[in-house]
Amino acid sequence: MTWVVSRQNGSSHIVRPGLRTRAAARRQREVSTTQLEAFRRAGSAVFELALLVDQRRTELAAQGRHPWDADDATRSLLLAVWNARALQAMGSELLDSDRREDPRTTGFVPPVTHQQIWDFFEPVAGWISLARRAAASPQVFVGMEVDLPAALPPLLPLRSGPRKHLKGLLTAGDAMDHLLQQELGVVLNAGRPPARYAVLLGRLEELAAQARASLHYAQGLWDPHYSDELATVILGHLYPALVLEFHLGQFLALPEL
Repeated sequence: MTWVVSRQNGSSHIVRPGLRTRAAARRQREVSTTQLEAFRRAGSAVFELALLVDQRRTELAAQGRHPWDADDATRSLLLAVWNARALQAMGSELLDSDRREDPRTTGFVPPVTHQQIWDFFEPVAGWISLARRAAASPQVFVGMEVDLPAALPPLLPLRSGPRKHLKGLLTAGDAMDHLLQQELGVVLNAGRPPARYAVLLGRLEELAAQARASLHYAQGLWDPHYSDELATVILGHLYPALVLEFHLGQFLALPEL
């Protein structure tokens, strides 16, 4: 099976559902995505910050410095942008997956999906704010302001919820995995890390492979006619993989965690 992941750019969908769409949504007891799309639009500011991260990394490379040898503010910027991008990607993909799976109710999602997307999007603003402060002031250090590694919002119990919700979580996992592979590649291609972190890099590679294996196993368990028991097993592999990848992205930014 091919898992489809939407492009994570700054675009948002302005949806104006027609009468048929609203009627279908009422029958399925779905709720409007208007607030979620507002979150997505506001959170798209993270893509501008991602360009700033690329610029900072280019400057470090020109100086012959590894990202792990950067100052506290720069590494705080990297961590805050990673967290914002990962959460924004998860929420956006879950939202887009629902639209792909059930276009009849475009502009509406099941309540459990709405709450899950909300939980992914809601922390993004704080990370964007911290990233902007870290970009502006060399005095900012994320470790003095928040507990790290930051936690991934929990996955809500399905309670025999719609099948498209679980499939959306699985494709959202691919969105997270894609970003982590990018971050890992950047660190690996940056040259030899500081001696104090030489062993850590290999360990992070190992853990990234472990998380990806767990994600792919969860995806391999997918069946459109799954039972509640199978859904529990799928989530039992999926959530630990997502938590590990979310944490690994933070370690790749701030290895002393």
